[in-house]
Amino acid sequence: MIASFVIVAVVTAMLATLAQTQFVISGLKAVDADISLDDRLSMTLADLAGLAPLFGAFIALALAIAFGAAALTGRLLALPRALIFLTAGAAAIGVMLAAMEQVFFGVQVIAGARFAPGFITQLACGAFAGLLYAKLTAPPAAKAA
Repeated sequence: MIASFVIVAVVTAMLATLAQTQFVISGLKAVDADISLDDRLSMTLADLAGLAPLFGAFIALALAIAFGAAALTGRLLALPRALIFLTAGAAAIGVMLAAMEQVFFGVQVIAGARFAPGFITQLACGAFAGLLYAKLTAPPAAKAA
């Protein structure tokens, strides 16, 4: 379970970072900034190296709390495991982003999540994390199905 969690946290941090970077670049292009393919790649790699580790730590903490709650929820409710973890992952990212905004004086520090499309994309990254974790940690009988 720990290895699965680490894999999920790393993959989610990378996806969420890539998404936020592309939304930032899209915003720059919307105001007619000249962004070449080299610039796009450079910015993306810089964010993977610079932002992803810290963002990933926040993501890992949020997912750890949410997946713990999801495991308990799964014992109490007769709902599909994938649905429980999908919801938990999306909620984890949403709560994390909202908390970060409050801590940083009302400013969303994840610039790519400042507007609805970027925020929703971040939630989708969390939902994917939940689905991946549910799949990787499914009981052997459930994996075969």
